[in-house]
Amino acid sequence: MKEFHFTKKYFKKTIFNDPETNVRVEISETPSIDISEEEYSLRISTRHTEEREIHRRYAIEHHLMQEKHRTPHLQFKFHTEKIGTFRIFLDIENSEEYKKAILGFIYKIKDVLKNIERHHPGITEELLVMELVSKLKKEEEFLKEKLTESINNKKVGFDEISEESMISIKNNSLLSEFLGERNINKLAEFTHTKER
Repeated sequence: MKEFHFTKKYFKKTIFNDPETNVRVEISETPSIDISEEEYSLRISTRHTEEREIHRRYAIEHHLMQEKHRTPHLQFKFHTEKIGTFRIFLDIENSEEYKKAILGFIYKIKDVLKNIERHHPGITEELLVMELVSKLKKEEEFLKEKLTESINNKKVGFDEISEESMISIKNNSLLSEFLGERNINKLAEFTHTKER
């Protein structure tokens, strides 16, 4: 269980761009041979137009100990309009848990893409190997448990936080679906930044 390189298995392609519908999706992965010794990241950025252009970024990243990170950790990171960027720091114990959390994130990418289906039908099937991704439900449940545990323990950091961003978090249906309504309500209780 030493190789962490998932885009080649679970994604048909990592860049989708349709100027006609103004939908763009980019998936990038920094693989790792041994996650206990190397950094790892899997990121998805999306762009589509509703009343205005909307850019969102989701990531799961493993950071080693360095100046700005006091301990090695895995984090879920989210960025969108009216909310800015926030991170949830996950307590992961070993390589097996790292892999489960990352695969759970890939399962959640399916939900992110399904949200864009109304702007570009078929995008989920076009980007994901659905036969394999659909089998990652247990991993998604593991990731949800870890996110809940971290939110309950206030292991959350906001780049900036305001009353408006808290309202936006509560009203963001995709984020609510991603994290669960109870976790969203807990997040909305935070009123200060937290560094890690």
